[in-house]
Parts: sequence; C-alpha cells; structure tokens
Amino acid sequence: LDEFQYIYYWEWGHRMLGRFVGVCFAAPWAYFAMRGKIPPGYSNRMKLLFTMGGTQGLVGWWMVKSGLGEDRRGDRKEIRVSPYRLAAHLGMAFSTYSVLLWTGFGILQLPNDTAKDAATKLMELSKSLSKSAVSHAKKVRGGAIAVTGLTAITVVSGAFVAGNDAGNAYNTYPKMNDQWIPEEDMIDPDLVPVYRNAFENTAMVQWNHRVLGTSTAVSALALTSLGLFHPSARCALTPQVTRGLTLLGGVAVGQMSLGIATLLNYVPIGLAAAHQLGSLVVLSSGIYVVHSMRYVSPVVLRQIGSRVSTSATSSIGGGGGGAGIGVASKAMKKVF
Repeated sequence: LDEFQYIYYWEWGHRMLGRFVGVCFAAPWAYFAMRGKIPPGYSNRMKLLFTMGGTQGLVGWWMVKSGLGEDRRGDRKEIRVSPYRLAAHLGMAFSTYSVLLWTGFGILQLPNDTAKDAATKLMELSKSLSKSAVSHAKKVRGGAIAVTGLTAITVVSGAFVAGNDAGNAYNTYPKMNDQWIPEEDMIDPDLVPVYRNAFENTAMVQWNHRVLGTSTAVSALALTSLGLFHPSARCALTPQVTRGLTLLGGVAVGQMSLGIATLLNYVPIGLAAAHQLGSLVVLSSGIYVVHSMRYVSPVVLRQIGSRVSTSATSSIGGGGGGAGIGVASKAMKKVF
C-alpha cells in the first residue's frame, strides 16, 4: 500500500493532464471552427488529431485494464501491465504528437505550406536549384525520413524495455555481461511461439533496444555529416535544414549517451525520464528536418514537372558558382 501511495499522484496527475490536454485542444478548435478561422486544408487534420487524442485515452485504459487481477502479478509478486499494451499506448502518444507537431509547423509557415499553387515560394525555391542540388536535397530528405522512422521504432522498443523491466539487467556497456550477444539468454524455450522472445525476453528486448538506439545515433550523425559536407550542400539546403541537421546529429548522440548512463546507473527515475524526453527531442528534430525540406517533396516536384529554370541550371550547376549560390540563397531566405 505504501508503494502504491507513492505513485498515486503520478497516476492521477497523468490522467488529469491527459484530459486537460484534450480540453486545451478541443475548446480552441471549436472556437476557431465556428468563426471560420481554420486554414484551408486543415479541417480534416483537426478532426484526425481530435480522434487520435480520444483514442489515446481509450488505449490508456486498455493498457491499465491489463494490469487488473491477481493473475498479473507474475514471478515478482507485483502488478504489471502488458508490455504490448504499454508499447501501444506510448506509440499512440508519439504518433499524436508527431501529427500535432507537423500540423503546427505547417500553420506557422502559411502560405508556404501549401503546394497547390505553382507560384508558391516552395516551388520558386525548387525551380532555382540545379539538378545536382535537387538530387542531393532529395537524398537528404529520404535519409531524414529514414532516421525519423528508425527513431520511432527505437521509441517503441524502449516501451518493451520498460514493460519488461529489462533496464535492471545487464547493466554494463558496451557488452552485456562480457558478451556482445548473450545468445544463451536470448531464447527462452518456455516462450512459445519463439517470436515472443523479441518482446518478452529480458535479454533480447534489451539487446534490440541497444542495437536500435546505436543505429539511430550513428545514422543521424552520418546523415548530418553527409548532408552538410557534400559539395552541393550550400546550394541545396536552406538555413532551416542546415540547423535541423546539426541539431538532429547532436541530440541523437546525446540521447544515446543518456541511455547508456541510465543503464549503467540501474535506471534511476530522473535519468529514465530524461531519456524518454530525449527520444521526443530526437523525433522532433527529425520531423523538423523533413518538414523543412518540403521544397523537394514528391508533390512539389511533380507540380513543377521536375524541371528547373535554364538560368538556375547554368549558374548554379555550371561554372558560375558564385552567382548561382547567390540566386539559390535569395530563394532560400524567402521560403520561411
């Protein structure tokens, strides 16, 4: 009972905060909708966000319900929720946040956020770039999408670490108790079918998270390096993208370091909370980079027919590099 009383206000506060967030979204939405102030093209997005928020509450109760009953005590003689439902709850929360953040970025950057009109600044910027610059920007955008997706997968794998209390085992780094891959511990014959080990076996769950976390940090750092130091970077990337890539590489490495510190210190609450918050920062940085590169999105490139102006091609891509960079820089500054 004493242990429950210790976490009671965390649980109660979490529920009240969730409801308060719902009201903070629904009330202004209703007000602006009645006054016709919702920007064109955003009404369905508002409906989606409201639905996702409501669904998140239902998923939260579904998760809590999995911890009710004496059969949920397990070997530790304590109530535990299903790690699968915990991962679903966290994944839904991060998905809602991601859509909300993307929507916010778009509204802040109106009218540049729409690509319906061929005269938009996004298309002006795309047309001012040489083919080599467009090619580099498209690769960077694809890499940013990949890193952001990998970050999301890593976040969900972290939920399984928390759900299985896997952070309190193998508290060494980089090896797991003197082994790179603790093969003998990663397959429990009692878990049938065998794929359950990937989600319920302490050793495999933690190893998966280690590999995913390291892969995210390395890929983010590689994307930052290749994106910023490529010869076409100066012509292809806006100042917003440059800052976003720099931030993404830095916070990804910092998040990995924070994860290692959390593991080595046997998951103290403060470090664990900071580590979870860090994952949100990495995800936000990735979304920012992808959103900032809408000028080479498939929608924009299709509308301009993947063509660039003759003057931009000759000046940026050819020998007149100084003049070409000036043209592209001016266009970039107009985008935001």
